[in-house]
Amino acid sequence: LLITSLLHADDAAQGQAAALGQSQIRPGSRNTHPDAQWFPDAGLGLFIHWGVVSTRGSGDLSWCMLANKPWRDQTITPNQYYGTIRDWKPDAMNYDRMLEAAKKAGFQYAVMVTKHHDGFTLWPSKAGDLGTKTTFGGRDFVREFTTACRKHGLKVGLYYSPPDWWFDRHYKNFNYRGKPAYDMDHQPTTRPPYPKDHQTKRVALVKQQVTELMSNYGKIDLLWFDGGGREISNDEVRKLQPGIVINGRNRGGGDYGDSEVTLPAKRFRGWFESCVTCWPSRKWAYTEEYGFDDAKLALTKLVLLRAWGGNLLANLGPQGDGSVPTEALDCWSTMGTWMKHSGESVIGTQGGPWPEQANVPITTRTGKAYLHFLPRLPDRYPHTPADEKKFALTKQIMPSLPQPTHTAIWKKAPRP
Repeated sequence: LLITSLLHADDAAQGQAAALGQSQIRPGSRNTHPDAQWFPDAGLGLFIHWGVVSTRGSGDLSWCMLANKPWRDQTITPNQYYGTIRDWKPDAMNYDRMLEAAKKAGFQYAVMVTKHHDGFTLWPSKAGDLGTKTTFGGRDFVREFTTACRKHGLKVGLYYSPPDWWFDRHYKNFNYRGKPAYDMDHQPTTRPPYPKDHQTKRVALVKQQVTELMSNYGKIDLLWFDGGGREISNDEVRKLQPGIVINGRNRGGGDYGDSEVTLPAKRFRGWFESCVTCWPSRKWAYTEEYGFDDAKLALTKLVLLRAWGGNLLANLGPQGDGSVPTEALDCWSTMGTWMKHSGESVIGTQGGPWPEQANVPITTRTGKAYLHFLPRLPDRYPHTPADEKKFALTKQIMPSLPQPTHTAIWKKAPRP
């Protein structure tokens, strides 16, 4: 199962990007505001995917509503998906405890999914009719998240999806293959045309929701768009948050490029980030399957990205009640131990001349070079999907691999 899922991981990411109208995924002009310059030094971020489907322990956020996907994922009808809201009891969600543990593990910033493509807002938005405004007594999870980030010294990131399948539900085709069109029960249907004012209303919805997020929660350090057209521009966002960092998935580019699920095949120019899942199936939402990444693998990914000057945005899918899976806490605990003696090699550093001038990943800071020895890894770590299959096989047969990294610090000798 591990091998099968990895074979399709990159295909899934590309298919999802195409379905959302994204072009992969390059920066535009970088924000030169002083408050935005923290990003390349941060190194390690936490991506929090939690929402409607988390209570099921299977199926991914939003995407499990689509029939006939070319990647492996549980499929349920949209009516079943939205019906799970009745069973969602987030009594254990505690961002304070979650982010305290994340900070001890070495995370420097966190990005919360505030609204995925399913349209459910995790704050009581005045725009739209699906979210905590009508559930959970109007509970504001965005407020809880941003408060906890600042308390524990984490930069505040908010993910927002302009695509809204709930808003489009009467006109959207829920058959990924396209034909025949499927309705919310996955029955063939003839889709009615969009009303003339539909797009105008959708643009107004996106603008109001993004404006709420950028205006009501203090300083926001990062905005993570996921798809969409030109509903709201980066310039409009920066009028509300001048020092914000914006990813490159909104039309018109952003401050940095990114890769999804797999590590990049080559070094990016400029700032970049790799967002990765932590379960073998590569789902973003919580899943009950076995095999959450251990600290060895998480730290290996981090070291390799930092050697190219990139950030790792590692995913967490809290359980439906909001609790953090035990496997994630175990991973974070071990990462925290490593960070105590080697964190200086990956936080606040720059990339080094690897693999051009070294056969181990190198990071640098003024007067120092950090060499990271990764014993018994495959000859070439999986930067490409083809190599990732090879690494997955090695990991499955020899689960002790990779070994924890060892960091050697080379200090530049003073000139005589």
